[in-house]
Amino acid sequence: MAMYVYKDAARTEKLLAKNAQKQDKGNRYYCPNYSCDAHMHICNIEGVSASYFSASRFYGHIEKCPYEASNGFNPNKYNEGNFEFDNALLALTMPSNPQTKKEIPAEHGSGTATPKPPRTIRQIYAMCKAYDYSDTYNGVTIGKMLLDNRSVHMYPKGVFDWRIIEGKCKSGRFYDASKLEISLTSSTDGKEYTFILRFDSEELFKEIKNDIFSNREYLVVVAGQWRAAGSFNAFCTTFSSKKQLAIIK
Repeated sequence: MAMYVYKDAARTEKLLAKNAQKQDKGNRYYCPNYSCDAHMHICNIEGVSASYFSASRFYGHIEKCPYEASNGFNPNKYNEGNFEFDNALLALTMPSNPQTKKEIPAEHGSGTATPKPPRTIRQIYAMCKAYDYSDTYNGVTIGKMLLDNRSVHMYPKGVFDWRIIEGKCKSGRFYDASKLEISLTSSTDGKEYTFILRFDSEELFKEIKNDIFSNREYLVVVAGQWRAAGSFNAFCTTFSSKKQLAIIK
């Protein structure tokens, strides 16, 4: 699913789902993934639910396309109005506490549970990828939440405060065990930044280092509060919970 598509095969003219009209229903559009030739169509244009684009069952997405339904973001499953980006990322930095399962009887006649806002890093990342970088989610511009190939031009002076970064493993030695640091680079084709994850816990450092090493060919997505690291085009964040990281295969 996607919240935007292109009107032409060359991907020069975008169409946002929120701007689609009734007459657009039935038209064929192009997947935001340049490598995917899926036939995209507008869905839910008539109802009160949020509209989105989905691929034709006969001309679907290529394997592992981020806009394929099982990987994509369905806006109707989440509560956009209750989403607070900074608070959501702050929650990801909090170590998980073991929770005891409790049996709570369902209330008689209760309806469907109210949707919750995106909470996990995978949910927030999928939401950001589904929308165009210039679009907004609960009033916040997508490009100000996620740094990727589309939004890197919005960061000419660096990456500061709460952000999700899309990175990749640095070539060669990507960690410093003496400093408990892991270094990633931006996955963009333009400006290159170095992102340093600084750990207080040696156990967590080793766990994350091993996860990245075993998947070093894949994208690494990290949520954090970023600040200057003291060297050119390098930024760092404190890494305190494995909830801050996702590896995108």
